[in-house]
Amino acid sequence: MELRLIFELEHRKDQVFSIADAKRILNSSDFSVWNVLKRLMKKKRVIRLQRGAYLFAPLRSGEEGLWSEDAFRVVPSLVNGKEYYIGFVSAMNHWGMTEQLPVVVYVALQRQKRGLEAVQAKFVFVKKKHLGEFVSVSYGDMPVNVSSIEQTILDGLSFPEYCLGVAGIAKAIWVTRKKIDWQKLLLLAKNDKGAVRQRLGYLLELLELKKYARKLEGKFAGYAWLDPTAQKKEFKYDKKWGLKINEEERKLLEFQEGY
Repeated sequence: MELRLIFELEHRKDQVFSIADAKRILNSSDFSVWNVLKRLMKKKRVIRLQRGAYLFAPLRSGEEGLWSEDAFRVVPSLVNGKEYYIGFVSAMNHWGMTEQLPVVVYVALQRQKRGLEAVQAKFVFVKKKHLGEFVSVSYGDMPVNVSSIEQTILDGLSFPEYCLGVAGIAKAIWVTRKKIDWQKLLLLAKNDKGAVRQRLGYLLELLELKKYARKLEGKFAGYAWLDPTAQKKEFKYDKKWGLKINEEERKLLEFQEGY
């Protein structure tokens, strides 16, 4: 029964499967199927991702069953058909905004979901009321949703704790400035919350991208922190952008020393 299941799974394009899939392949009782899965998990040929979802580690993964396939590929199977996208620092790495290799795969969802660890990666699910824009990207033969360049920037300004802080987004804007669809970015920003527009306008001005910054100028309701993840003891007010500046310009532009 183990061999029958392995041979069938070897021929599947999608290496994530459910208990129902295993029952269909083996045409056996729940008890028998569960015992087969338990034995294969001990042999590291099957990895439990979450309740009811398993990952098949092909025989080519080696004697120890180590599986290093891209973790992005399993995300569609982890969200149970819900709308999602891979975002934040994971998307930043995909778009070449950072050289940092993420050890966490961040996934945006419209509902709460507990994180999990599998396939040598940690998956963190971030709840967003409105997901925003994403594109379909192929990893091998598996299409996955990844936030667009423009959405990744805005998400970073909304959730800097998942995107290397505001300094990380300043670098992201700079290194992708020739790839950004500026009309789209500004339109998405105007539909986002005020703090995001304020932070974006400030960074664009700081990066000498003033013609785009000017289109975000206006009245803002109250003062927001430039970087809510940074220290809040020393700061100055920026009346133009309605921000409490708690990060030094030098630190925000530090990355330019390598460009």
